[in-house]
Order: sequence, then C-alpha cells, then structure tokens
Amino acid sequence: MNNNHIVLCLMARRGYDHISTSIFNCLQEKHRGEIECVFVTSNTQETKYVEKHVKTSKFNCKEVSSYFNLNWNDFTEDKLIYYEHKYDCSPIWKYIYTDRFLINQDREYCIKTAIGFFAFFEMVFNVYNVDYYYDEAISTLETYIAYIVGLRNHTKYVSLLDARGAELFGKYHYYSIDPNEMAVEMSANYVINEYSEDEMLAAETYLSEFEKQEMVPDYMRKTGKRPRLSFRFFLAPVQYLRLKLNKREYDKYFYMYYKMAIHAFDEPFFYFRYLKSQRYYSKADYSKKFVYFPLHYQPESSTLVCAQKYEKQLFYIDSWAKSIPADTWLYVKEHYAVLGHRSLSFYKELKKYPNVVLIDPWESSRKLIEHACAVTTLTGTAGWEAMLLRKPVFLGGSIFFDYAPGIIKINDIYDRYIDLINKWEQPSRKDVIKYLCEYFRALHPGYADAGDRKMDRSNYENLADSLYMFILSNKAQNENTVLGGKDA
Repeated sequence: MNNNHIVLCLMARRGYDHISTSIFNCLQEKHRGEIECVFVTSNTQETKYVEKHVKTSKFNCKEVSSYFNLNWNDFTEDKLIYYEHKYDCSPIWKYIYTDRFLINQDREYCIKTAIGFFAFFEMVFNVYNVDYYYDEAISTLETYIAYIVGLRNHTKYVSLLDARGAELFGKYHYYSIDPNEMAVEMSANYVINEYSEDEMLAAETYLSEFEKQEMVPDYMRKTGKRPRLSFRFFLAPVQYLRLKLNKREYDKYFYMYYKMAIHAFDEPFFYFRYLKSQRYYSKADYSKKFVYFPLHYQPESSTLVCAQKYEKQLFYIDSWAKSIPADTWLYVKEHYAVLGHRSLSFYKELKKYPNVVLIDPWESSRKLIEHACAVTTLTGTAGWEAMLLRKPVFLGGSIFFDYAPGIIKINDIYDRYIDLINKWEQPSRKDVIKYLCEYFRALHPGYADAGDRKMDRSNYENLADSLYMFILSNKAQNENTVLGGKDA
C-alpha cells in the first residue's frame, strides 16, 4: 500500500475554481496515482468548468445546488437541533452570523442552508474517505461547517493564505488550519528559539527597510484609490438585466449567488454616498494624544469570524471612548476599500462622541501609527505594522500575529485601557527581529489570490508543491503521534 496516498477535497467555487483545478493538475503530473480528488462546486456551470480544465478523468464533482435541490424539503429545524448537538456547535447562530451572504436572509432560509451543509459535507467526507479539505480562509458558513464536520470525521481543513505585510503579499503564503487564520507552522517560543545568521540578517533587513519608509502592500496600490465618476455607472441597468437573466439569480439552493441582481447598482450608489460622507471626515491633529483605530472592511471574515464579539464596530468604539483618559482622543480612520459602503448613520453616531474623531481616509496610516499613543485593531494589518515599530497594540480579535511582541490581547477594553497601557513594556528590537524570523520560516513561495485568474504556471506549481509537502508532513506527525500513543 502507498503510504503517500491522499484523498483530497478541493473547493472549486467561482474564484477558486482556477486555483483548485490547476493545483490538482500539478499534483497529478508529479504524483500520479497518489492523489484522489473530489471537487465541491456550487452548480452545474462550475462543474462544467472543472470537467473542462482538469486533465484527467480520475476525479469526482459534487454540486451543492443539486444536493440542496434534491433534499431541501427534508431540511427541517429538528435536524438543525440534531446537528447542533452532534457536532457540539451550539449555539449554531454564532456560526450562521459569520456569513456575510446569509446575514440578511430570513430565519427559515438560514436554517435550511445550515442543515444542507452539514448533510452535504457528511456525505462527501464519508463517501469518499476524504483526508484533507482545501478551501479559502473560513469566511462563509459553507467553509465553517466543512471545518466543523471535518473535525468529527477526521478530515482536516487546510488553507493556503496570502502572507500579510508589504513586499510579502502576492509572493508568499502560509498554512492555516483554523478559523482565526493562524499560521500553523509558527511557534510562540520565537524569543528563545535559535535562528541562523542568514535568517537574522533577512529579518533585520526587512525591519530596517520598514522603519526607514512606509512600505505599502501591492493590493493597496491597486485598490486604494479615490472613488471617481465612471462610465460604468451608466451601465448598471445593463448589469442588472444581465444578472436577472442569469440562472444563478434564481438558484435559491446556493445562497451566495441568489438574488445577486440587487447589487448591480451598488457601485454608483456607493460613489454618491462617498461624496456625502466626506463632510464627516477631519484632518488629524498630531499635536494631540490619541489612540488610533483603523476601521475594518465589512462585511468580511476579519470581523465576522475572527472578531465576532466586536463585529459591530460602533460597540468597540463606544467601549474605547469610555475608557481613554481626559487628555486622549480616539482617532478612527475609514478603510480605503469601504468608501461609500458604510451607512451615513454610522458616521452620525460617531459624531455623538466628543472624544472621537473620524479621520480623513486619505491620511497616512503610517503617520498615524507613528504618532499614536497606541494602536487598536480587531485583526487589521495596521496592528502588525505598529508591532514592527514597537508601539502598543491592543488586539480585539484573533489573527496570525496574536502572540507577536508588544501585543495586548483584549476581550473587553471597557475601563481597562489606563491600567493596561501603564503596565505595557516596549519589546526589544531583537524580539521583533526574532518574531520576523519565525514568521518568515512559516512562509512559502506562491500566492493564492482568488481574484487573479492569470497566475503564472510556476505559481500554481508552488502552491501544489507546498500543499503536498504540508500534507505529507502533517500525516507523518499524526502517524508518529499514534505510534507514540501505542508505545506508551
């Protein structure tokens, strides 16, 4: 028997269809006979894409929509109660509310969708004896339930997540096996770990460059632009009709595409709302003491999954406003990618706080970090950048830099800021360098950006090689654990 035999389940939903099929093709070319695969697709259109692009007939496809259509009437509330207890995931609503596509649906639809995914992944994982399930970061109920079912059925979830940080994003990835996007290969013992001279030099060089100048990730250069009036706005009615004529618009059995036509007018609507929102923005006064809080993009897994308690960011801001001393302000800066998305009522509520200022989104985040008494974030990269500059960072969620030097983990900031900031000790620069050494060890060549459908062949090969080596390593660790248990 081949000890390297692996049964993979690859999510091939739109966006990840090209990544999953290309990874499987690369695996088949290098490890033919070792890899079996079942693809999870949303509908027939995606199944046809997989069938067209996979270069072997030795695979299976399971469609969510077809399965839901066949069993929809059997998805009754008593079954959700059953699954809630079976998988020890009560209250199930905690998971349902992590899904940005479901949060506006009615109760019955949410219940049926949740039941459907429990039943669907039980069937897929058990029928095909799946060893590993590859998907994006846990950001939808579909992926979350696959993760939960996998825990019970010995099917391990794994995701290849793009590295955070300037000069790293778009070049490297790391492995995550949990909802909080933790880098599984990173050790919390970085301070006492030993690193080679080359590793220390690489970390030192990166940190020195970061300290000297603002380093902007590539994705911000592409998307961090001022909204402008566009000819595309006048094509919104055409886009609406195009979506209305698309079969996915009426496919209630796959919720992510259901009734998508209502979003056809979003772009022009967001632009004009952005124009109105500008009246609420202020320039930063750097002569004042302030805590800096960059708002998060919403709705997204960075808050819905990784910082669920503070997903309503006004609640988080309210706690901060009531916790900072008399001589300190809370500077709140809008996310560059959300301009016009957020309701004007949000800004009106901020105006009610006399010690809170909404900062113009075009102010330099780097400058705000450098002048702040402290930076607070739920899961944002600004917290990671502030950590590199050895500033106090209050982290309200869970993310890959949880245990980086100088991070203050908070479950509740209310009335605790003064005590916590007075106890904070600035980490040494060497500690930051050792943290970077550990972080760089966890990074692997290749990026898994679902929006990039024109990746080089070499990038797909990097992802496939990386996934294969991670799985083999993980299998070896599990086998050693089992053997160790038997010997004991």
